[in-house]
Amino acid sequence: MPRWQRSERAEPSQAPQSDDDGFWDELPPQSAPKPAPAKPAPAEPWLERRRAPPKPQAVTLDGFFEPALVVAPAKPREIPPEPSGYKLSQSDLEQWDAEHRQQRDSRTRAAEADAEAGQLDPGAERERDLLEAIYGEEFEVLAPNEWRVDIPGADGAALRLLLPAGYPRTEPPVPIFDFEGAGHLKQIAADTIQELLEQWEPQEDEGCIYQWVDRLREVLEPTAAAEKLQQNQRDAAFAEALAVEDAMEAPSVEKGFTFLPANPQYGQRRRTFDASSFDAQNAVEILRGEPFTDRKSTFQAFAAKVSNQGQVNWALRTLLEDRKIAVATHNMFAYRFKDERGVQVADNEDDGEDGAGSKLAELLSLASCEDVFVMVSRWYGGIQLGSDRFKHISRAASVLLDTAGWSGRSRAAPKKKK
Repeated sequence: MPRWQRSERAEPSQAPQSDDDGFWDELPPQSAPKPAPAKPAPAEPWLERRRAPPKPQAVTLDGFFEPALVVAPAKPREIPPEPSGYKLSQSDLEQWDAEHRQQRDSRTRAAEADAEAGQLDPGAERERDLLEAIYGEEFEVLAPNEWRVDIPGADGAALRLLLPAGYPRTEPPVPIFDFEGAGHLKQIAADTIQELLEQWEPQEDEGCIYQWVDRLREVLEPTAAAEKLQQNQRDAAFAEALAVEDAMEAPSVEKGFTFLPANPQYGQRRRTFDASSFDAQNAVEILRGEPFTDRKSTFQAFAAKVSNQGQVNWALRTLLEDRKIAVATHNMFAYRFKDERGVQVADNEDDGEDGAGSKLAELLSLASCEDVFVMVSRWYGGIQLGSDRFKHISRAASVLLDTAGWSGRSRAAPKKKK
């Protein structure tokens, strides 16, 4: 018998009550350790709480689809791999090309029908209204399919446009640069217009005329300003020459004449004549040839019989005092005569047209012209003629000398019998 049981029997005193009686077997309940109370599990944050997936629900759209079953979350859609090396067949390409041509031809026929009926494409009509609002009186409708816009910053320059049936959907407008003056503006405008045509792309509802005019203004304005300044300088020089002419009441020994060229930028030079050029004893008859024009350049010849330098100076001074001749771009001349000693005197002047004076001198020599002064004036029209200009200069002088009977050819020609 255990010790503690024997003690209890010997002294039957009341033992303290314990809930652990009989639980610990060999150990008394008073000395048995009590288990620590269990800690409550921490609450799971509500954002991390796992919820059961929703049950499938039936969704129906009356009149559109059959009832479908929508399950969440949906599985990612599997995309089949793209086939490599796929090419359109020849029949597919031909079909696409035929459809493209059909659409293009349909648009073209519609635009041509509008043009024949005097109607513009809707995009062109909207552009016309826009140009009228921007340019006002500088924009002019010459015809339903022909417009004209003055270019700001370039006095006297304008862009005229012919609108084809397909503008702006299939065809660009046909630009024409209108400018009456000479100079480099025409060449610059031609290069710019060619560049604009190469960059043009068809547009359904938007035109290109405003952009074209603005681009021309941008490239022409500096050149136009420079040419205007040069023209003002030429006008001032010419006005000074006219003032000198008007100030001369009558030629006298004390007075002379100074020719101020109207086109010094082309190589013309200033000329001064002394009083002997006004002497009436040196006066000679001056013949004038018929003027002719090639590519806006006009040529005219003048000739006189001379026997001394005084007569040459008188003829040249008289011609340069003519206001029309004074504004010519070039006044090239040549002369030859024998003085009182029988010595051949000859000279020539290019007046900025390099080689023209020597050509005239050669003509006088080949034509056996004696005691002759000849001058050819050229009014440059803005288009370079190349070597053709020398042909025209020689032709103008030759025709006049032959007509006057001062060349060897005219003297050798047989006279017609009456």
